[in-house]
Amino acid sequence: MPGPGAPDPVLDSLPGLPRTAVDYVRARFPDDAAWFAREVAAGRVLGDGGVVVTPETPYEPGVSVWFHRPVPDEDAPPVTLDVLYEDEWILAVDKPHGLCSTPKGENVRRSVVVAARCQFGNDEISALHRLDRSTGGVLLLCRHAEDRGAFHRMFQERTVRKTYWAVAGVNERVGEETVRVESRIRKIQGVVQAFEEPGEVNAVTDVRRVETFTDAQGEWGLYEIAPLTGRTHQIRVHMTSLGLPLRGDKLYPEPREDFDVEDPDNPLQLIARSIAFTHPVTGRTVRIDSRLTPGSHARATGGRNVTIA
Repeated sequence: MPGPGAPDPVLDSLPGLPRTAVDYVRARFPDDAAWFAREVAAGRVLGDGGVVVTPETPYEPGVSVWFHRPVPDEDAPPVTLDVLYEDEWILAVDKPHGLCSTPKGENVRRSVVVAARCQFGNDEISALHRLDRSTGGVLLLCRHAEDRGAFHRMFQERTVRKTYWAVAGVNERVGEETVRVESRIRKIQGVVQAFEEPGEVNAVTDVRRVETFTDAQGEWGLYEIAPLTGRTHQIRVHMTSLGLPLRGDKLYPEPREDFDVEDPDNPLQLIARSIAFTHPVTGRTVRIDSRLTPGSHARATGGRNVTIA
């Protein structure tokens, strides 16, 4: 939930800050107020760390409130997700390019969360983190509401190790040795691009070029990228700042008129390649690799790419 001074139409319409988190959500979604009250009463609305939100939970700027709105009917074909890993607590799927991680706007059924709920017959499934709509690769889902807190803490405490693959041009600023990019990134609600600004660093990304190749469009590099923080569009912003905008990116460095239209024949060449973490329940080390391949959106052959130690 945004704080004072944030560009938010709900806050702008109120005489002061809301008293409770519920007051804010009701103002944000007035048509769903009665439904939301029932969700709160049933204990299905959660705050950060999996804490149940009650009618008296105070409004706190910057704190998240998690709930799942009703799914409207959509004229969209069903989505079948490629499962990379599963146990009794979590699922990992290979998110296709062009599919939202969570329901957003008109993309409700065509989101990973809703597709997973339909595919596995479980309305409690939720995303433990997000990938941009244009990004493909490993996305971690939680099966049950009571387990979210333990897995959310992995991300809050930054103990999850994520690696991406990307295709971009080639220059002298990034080679085989890892280059660290540090800056302050800001994303304003309603503005499509994030941007860098002066101030305290809040975004850190490690980048190295793995190999180069040439095709009909020119010379390209395959990059291994490790974001150490999780700002919106962080990899795309940092690669652009290095003079290496990603292949297939319609939003950076300058938005194209069709930036919000996904092109299945030319997807953004950014893949969440792997995710590794210590399982908070079993204590075992888990690494999950995507089967998506850089340079195209075709799938590699073979079985599940999972390592458990």
